[in-house]
Amino acid sequence: MSFAWIREPGKKSIVFSLREKNDGDFYFAPFDGQLIQLSISETIIKNCDKWVKSNLKLNSLPKINLNDSHSKSDYLKLVQKALNSCKNNALEKVVLSRTKSHKLGSVSPVEMFNKLCDEYPLASVYMIMIDGFTLWIGATPECLMELNGNHFSTMSLAATRPINYDGKWGIKEEEEQQLVTRDIVQMLDALGCQNINIGDPKTLAAGPVEHLCSLIAAFHPLKNALKTARSLHPTPAVGGLPRAQSKAFILQHENYNRSFYSGYFGWQKETRSIFYVNLRCMELGNNGILSYAGAGITSKSKPEDEWNETEEKLKTLHRVISE
Repeated sequence: MSFAWIREPGKKSIVFSLREKNDGDFYFAPFDGQLIQLSISETIIKNCDKWVKSNLKLNSLPKINLNDSHSKSDYLKLVQKALNSCKNNALEKVVLSRTKSHKLGSVSPVEMFNKLCDEYPLASVYMIMIDGFTLWIGATPECLMELNGNHFSTMSLAATRPINYDGKWGIKEEEEQQLVTRDIVQMLDALGCQNINIGDPKTLAAGPVEHLCSLIAAFHPLKNALKTARSLHPTPAVGGLPRAQSKAFILQHENYNRSFYSGYFGWQKETRSIFYVNLRCMELGNNGILSYAGAGITSKSKPEDEWNETEEKLKTLHRVISE
C-alpha cells in the first residue's frame, strides 16, 4: 500500500492513497535520480491516524544500512575540503550532509508523525510510503514552490541558529541567504516569470532552530508546475552554488547516497500545485532508522561550527524517535 500523509502549516492532516501510474499527480524525487510518479486514488481527511495504522506494515519495509555516514573527523575533513574550494572561488556554497543511525524503539511511526506536528507547527510534516521503498518521515521548513493559476510563490531559505537566539544574524548567514535569493530569482527569470517580488528576510522558526527566509512571488506564464519544480531542484539550500559544480562536489565527495533526503515531493492539481523539499527527515527500514541533516558551507564557514549545526538538527529528530 502506497500513501502520503501530509500536515501543512495551519491545516488539518490528509492522507493520499496512491497507486502506480506513469503520468500521475503525486511526485516523490530523490536528490539525484529518477522521479517517481503516482496517482492519487483517494484522499482521506478523517481518522488519518487510524487509516495509517491499519495500512502501514513495518515488517514489509526493506532493510537499510545502519551505519553512520561520517565520523566527526571524516565530516570535518569534508567540510575543510569544501571550504578550500570556496576560498579558491570554485564554489560559492555547498551543502554537506550526513546520517546517524538508530535502533527501532517503542515509538511508532504514527507517534513520530504526531510528535513532529506538535514540535514543528510552521513546518510541513509528512510520511511517505511507496511499495518497495523505505518509509520517510519528516518536518520540512522549505516549500520548493506553489502554483495557483498563474500566481507563483517560493522561498529563499538559508542559515541556521538555535531558536530565539539573542542577537543579529552573522555576516556569513546573511551572505549565504543572499546567495540563495539571487540564484532563485535568476532561475525564475530564465523560466519566464514576471513581476518577481522578493520579501525582506525574516527569521523562520523550525522547531528548536531558526532560519533566514525570504518569500518570493511572481506571475508564472506557463502554469507547468512539475517542469518548474524540476528546474528549481536542487535549490542552493540543499545543493549549493554554482548549481552544477556544487552538485558534482556532493556526488564526488560526500561519499554516501542521499536517496530521497534533499529531494522533493508534492502534488499537481488544476486548482493548486505544491512541492516541498524533503528536509529534517528520517528513513525507516524494518531493521532501524537513519536520520539526515546537512549544513551550508561558504568561505566563512568554520568546520567545528558546521558539525555542531548538523548535531543540533539530528538531536531534534532523535527526540522524536525516543520516548
